[in-house]
Amino acid sequence: MQTHLKIIQQHLKVSIFVAIAIALIEFVGGLLSNSLSLMSDAAHVFGDILAIFLSLFAITLATRKHTGSMTYGYHRAEVLASMANGVLLFAVSVWIAVEAYQKIHRPEPINALLVLIIAAIGLAGNLVIVKVLRNDQEKSLNVKSAFSHVLYDAISSCAVIFVGVITYLTGIRLLDPIVAFLIAGFIARSGYKITKDSAHILLEGAPTHVDIDEIRASILGTEKVLDVHDLHVWTISSGMNALSGHIVIADQILSEADKIIKAINSTLLESYGISHTTLQVEPEKKVSFRHGLNHTIKKNDVEIGKGQNNDKK
Repeated sequence: MQTHLKIIQQHLKVSIFVAIAIALIEFVGGLLSNSLSLMSDAAHVFGDILAIFLSLFAITLATRKHTGSMTYGYHRAEVLASMANGVLLFAVSVWIAVEAYQKIHRPEPINALLVLIIAAIGLAGNLVIVKVLRNDQEKSLNVKSAFSHVLYDAISSCAVIFVGVITYLTGIRLLDPIVAFLIAGFIARSGYKITKDSAHILLEGAPTHVDIDEIRASILGTEKVLDVHDLHVWTISSGMNALSGHIVIADQILSEADKIIKAINSTLLESYGISHTTLQVEPEKKVSFRHGLNHTIKKNDVEIGKGQNNDKK
């Protein structure tokens, strides 16, 4: 686990340096060419830098050892940083949309050839980052959020190249702010998805790739398991899913119960990727949670109590 995180850290550091270079080039190029679409792309890259930095910060925290008060360590810092990335994307999209609205009402000429050259450089840099983070984003929600920043920025760069080509050939001024609006839409969509996924984890929602009913059936399918209740599945951080629950088994020695738990854990890990489990074993004679049983017992107790009281009277 630690080795895996260190590799991701190295990839993120490389990505930050490349993103900083792209942002500076596009920012200066946007000023010189008077292109809002290029400036918007530069702003998006600045967002990429912050997103990648937050990812690096969160993963660095995740490598710290657990303490008495932080029993899960700092793994949730990754999710919090991902949430911040999503909010940042929304803020960037609003800024671009406002600027684009103003430019549509007051279109200005741009240096189309310079826009084309700078946007091509930006696209090349984004593709380098996409290649570096492509595998890592499948293993970490936070890296996935940074990867989404960069991926949408690569699409934005393609759109800016289109602006440069068409404006150079036709001289149309409105295309630059219109494409800026499209870039804002891409960014807002990405921000919504990242924020939604992060909120789902923070609210202890079940991982989207698992079916609770299927997991319950799988546990019930384990030999000697009679019933399951109080089943909870949630995500601590990317790639770290947890499960807790109560299983009912027939009365038997402790070593046999341990074998049942190991069999369940093996199934959960292999079939659902759940590695952190807490299972409480209950003997069959204590079963009182089955549908209607609790209610029936309590109702009978009340009736018996009433009968006794009446007898006393």
